[in-house]
Amino acid sequence: MTCMKKDDKKRCGICDIPYFERNNYYHGKLMTVRDFFAEQCYSNEKRWLINRMIHGWGVMCGLDVKQKPVDPGDLSKGYDPHKVLITPGLALDCCGREILVCKEQEVVLVPEVSECDKEKPEDETEKKLVLCLEFHECKTEPIHLPPIACDQKETCEFNRIRDSYKILVKHVGDVDIEDPYAKNCPLIEDKPSSLHDYLCKKLKDGCPQCPEKPCLVLAEITITPTQDPNAPPPLKIDQCSKRRLIFNNALLFDLINCFHGDLPHVIDINWKENGATLSWEDWADPDKGIYTQGAQIEFDKKMNGDTINDHTFIVMVKMIDADTGNYRYELAPGDVSYSYDDTTGKSTATFKFTSKWLIDVYFGYSSIRQRGGEFKVVLKSVFIMSAEESGKPAKALDGNFIGGRLPSGNGTAGGDFVSWFYVTSEPAESAAKGKSIKKK
Repeated sequence: MTCMKKDDKKRCGICDIPYFERNNYYHGKLMTVRDFFAEQCYSNEKRWLINRMIHGWGVMCGLDVKQKPVDPGDLSKGYDPHKVLITPGLALDCCGREILVCKEQEVVLVPEVSECDKEKPEDETEKKLVLCLEFHECKTEPIHLPPIACDQKETCEFNRIRDSYKILVKHVGDVDIEDPYAKNCPLIEDKPSSLHDYLCKKLKDGCPQCPEKPCLVLAEITITPTQDPNAPPPLKIDQCSKRRLIFNNALLFDLINCFHGDLPHVIDINWKENGATLSWEDWADPDKGIYTQGAQIEFDKKMNGDTINDHTFIVMVKMIDADTGNYRYELAPGDVSYSYDDTTGKSTATFKFTSKWLIDVYFGYSSIRQRGGEFKVVLKSVFIMSAEESGKPAKALDGNFIGGRLPSGNGTAGGDFVSWFYVTSEPAESAAKGKSIKKK
């Protein structure tokens, strides 16, 4: 086994090294240069393989590209149109090799000239260049070796091999640059039977390969000449559109937490459970019945009370049309309020039916009183926000009531919270008592 050859950087597939071999140690083993070299290669090649297959390739951090000031102490003097600066950073090339830049680098914007470029006429309108970062091994610490035979001369070798890099300026047409992302999305392709099937198909398509003319892009630079020969040509530095990125775990966590973490959820409702059937006595209980206390929803976070109102907290009643016999949902009139207890942390939204509506239902001859009724409760979660506190931004309620199980949510902000409950008809003896109360 040999370490990656110079030509291998053009294509770093999984089988450029068909197998991995390491030393088998035993007493009396004679260690040669080949054995020590194989020991290094075994570790390096395995690490590089995992790097490129698991992490991919691209910039991990830093490596900012910016124009070089003519005078760093006085920016009013402008910038050098022929030079840029690259800040320290870390990247992986398409072979999985680590590239560490520890000092700010100054790069002159003079591109490499290929044979094809020599045949092209000079573009007088604008020039597009690309900065490529490449892995480079540099031999250091030269030492002189004495001759080992009478007819041999003194030779020179190097005591160390340093992992280093090159920053190359190339014409855009001399490298293969692909859009680094947005290649995999089951929503815009033929809908798979499951996400697993989609991923299985993608992974079976083959392993990632380096392009024929790879370039670990740091920036694309456009130079537009000016009509004034004394004016320096302006530089447009595009660092993001073609740059591949590798996301570390801390950054990924923050992104996930930003969109999906710390979302408020519904944790309790006072109609027992979704689809519950409440007896008329439970419904009308003066201490805890929905008739008097209202429909109450509890959250696990402090909410912005202004976002909980009669537009976002809705209660509907299923009614029968006397003329057609069809069912319809009518908005129940009520007052919406929100309360938060600083001591207990209890966060509650309440919908209280208006007194007139309750009197009509309780004492009147409504279909709810006579035959029972169905109530639907809806929270427009996308508009209901948590309170902004301790520097944390407000987030929309994660309201999806999946399977009727609490707490609500599927990890995504928004999604209407929808629940319902039934109320049985009023018993005959209670109805008679209600009529006598009304007569008095």
